[in-house]
Amino acid sequence: MSRAVVIGGGPAGIKAAHALVKAGVEVTLLEGSPVLGGLASSFDVQGVRIERYYHFVCKGDDHLVDTLAELGLQDRLRWRDSRMAYFVDGRLYPFLTPAELLRFAPLSPTDRVRAGVAVKLAQRMREEDLAEERAIPWLKRMFGESAYHVIWEPLMRFKFAEHAPDISAAWIWARMVRLSRSRTSPWREELGYVEGGSKVVLEGLGRDFEARGGRVVLGADVQRIVLDGGRATGVRVGGETIPAEAVISTATTSRFRQMAPDLDGPYVEGLKRIPTIGIFCLFLRLARPVTPFFWVNTNDPRVPFAGMIEYTNLNPLPELGGDTILYVPQYLSADDPRYAQSDEEVLRRYTDALALIHPGFDRSWVKFSAVFRDRFAQPICLTDYRASTPSVQTPVPNLFLTDSCQLHPHDRTISGSFGLGLQAAGRALAALAAVPAS
Repeated sequence: MSRAVVIGGGPAGIKAAHALVKAGVEVTLLEGSPVLGGLASSFDVQGVRIERYYHFVCKGDDHLVDTLAELGLQDRLRWRDSRMAYFVDGRLYPFLTPAELLRFAPLSPTDRVRAGVAVKLAQRMREEDLAEERAIPWLKRMFGESAYHVIWEPLMRFKFAEHAPDISAAWIWARMVRLSRSRTSPWREELGYVEGGSKVVLEGLGRDFEARGGRVVLGADVQRIVLDGGRATGVRVGGETIPAEAVISTATTSRFRQMAPDLDGPYVEGLKRIPTIGIFCLFLRLARPVTPFFWVNTNDPRVPFAGMIEYTNLNPLPELGGDTILYVPQYLSADDPRYAQSDEEVLRRYTDALALIHPGFDRSWVKFSAVFRDRFAQPICLTDYRASTPSVQTPVPNLFLTDSCQLHPHDRTISGSFGLGLQAAGRALAALAAVPAS
């Protein structure tokens, strides 16, 4: 029987390992943390397991939908009307339907119409026409200077920090296209969630993987991908070498380079040039809702974040007894000094801002809080992404790499990561078929 090792137990790694074991390969899945899931993992919130970071489903997230069906979990996928708003200079404005856009007072009537037309025009454009164009000049040209500064500038600044001037317009386009697929009419947007959270599908894959004979190693200290004679022959973990005829890494590109120090050449040099940004997210369990909206973007100099996600306005989480779950994410460069802020300081600053958005908000509403920090959460989609994105196939014939930069210009999603896992597994199976099993 052929043997494979998959490094990383996030969505891409779990999906790749599951596909390989279904094909009859002897698979070991290595995860450095105590649980599977990666950035999609869950944690305990006063007896209820909830995701560390928010996730939602759009129409067209086919790999996730197909995986739920494969595991017999399709009935756990729920669709619900979603609402969004902008908080601009002390006032909250609904911002989803054409009528709400036409009532959006921070823009002039002319700019409101122009913004609506710009969205429709952008959705009809092609990726290849936008890939090498910078997002900021493109947004200004499409929406106008005023709409750019009200709607887009805070998002670009908070999402991409110092990288904002170099982001590809195709990334913005791809985000618009993904959300447009969930429009059931000009007046409605349906987003989905998995009842029980992303852990339902990730743990379901993990259980089925093990039931088929796969091996999961949690807390795995991966030291090295062993290369010999131009091929990967195993993975060194905790002083032990696990032999393999194929190796898939779903770790970050920087971690991959640490694990494969013997690799060099243009492929590795390309990995070094991929910029990444980290995430810094306040998680709150509140006694009351802050707004009726799922997503609120902000443009107010007193508010230290670009947006917040009131998750229970999409997924009601009845096990919480009516409480609200709120995520307040912030994207920061890996060396940003704000990572050093204490949890208490973050809680104070952000709850002060919540009192601006909801004047009746009181700190006593907070039943539970946590701050999550991941310094290498997401690669940046620059204008050269089509040329600089690494292939899944590394220079080593039986060594494969997945990274969310390979989804560009699309954003990182669980469904997209499942797709990358399937792609890597397919290439690994082809490599295994080309050599005799040991």
